[in-house]
Amino acid sequence: MQLILDFGNTQLKVFVFKEHKLLTLKRIEVSHWEVAVKHIRTDYPEIADVMICDVRGMEAVHQSPALSNLVHFYCNATLKLPFENHYKNPQILGADRIALVAAACHLYPKQDVLIIDLGTCITYDFKDHRECYHGGAISPGFEMRYKSLHEQTGKLPHLQPQEPMDMIGATTEDSIHVGIFTGIFAEIQLQIDRFKVKSDTLTVIFSGGDAQRLSKRFNFGIFAHSEFLAIGLNYLLELNKTEC
Repeated sequence: MQLILDFGNTQLKVFVFKEHKLLTLKRIEVSHWEVAVKHIRTDYPEIADVMICDVRGMEAVHQSPALSNLVHFYCNATLKLPFENHYKNPQILGADRIALVAAACHLYPKQDVLIIDLGTCITYDFKDHRECYHGGAISPGFEMRYKSLHEQTGKLPHLQPQEPMDMIGATTEDSIHVGIFTGIFAEIQLQIDRFKVKSDTLTVIFSGGDAQRLSKRFNFGIFAHSEFLAIGLNYLLELNKTEC
């Protein structure tokens, strides 16, 4: 069994896999991660390996007693990867983006794939049918846009993300919802159109917390995988533990 720890910007996701089958998923506060992992290891004593994806810069995670006696892997560019990395500086490519591209190679081999991950940030990553990764784009996600409108102005409220019922806002609150939602929608549509020019057989994947909600808004055929990143992390672990 494999343990996957995905330290995100706002929370930790903990996954347990048996080979390629997902057995459990828990979302917890980062400050409680050690206690949660100890409980999961009690429930699943056959866990032997751990893959750590860390975009927060957590210090000395590997030294925690919660991970004792496990074979540790860190998601980074030094791993054996299932794709050829054409990023100009591969060493600074984010762990989350490495895992997303790995998942695309695993589930959609020999296809041109655009992965759109909708989390704290929105990331766009493209790998071609030769399994070459070319890069993509990064922009602010829903929560970041709402927060910046509030913090960078004197009077605008901090709202929770909400899909607008009308495309014309008749109140300040409605106007914020309309502006953020249509801005993200238009940005994603533009990116899809740009990559469709590069590939007439393009496969588009939506991943992350808003994958299911937003994918339904597009006419273009899109596959939504909420836990696409975890699938990629587990695939990388399987790929690399055979090298040990």
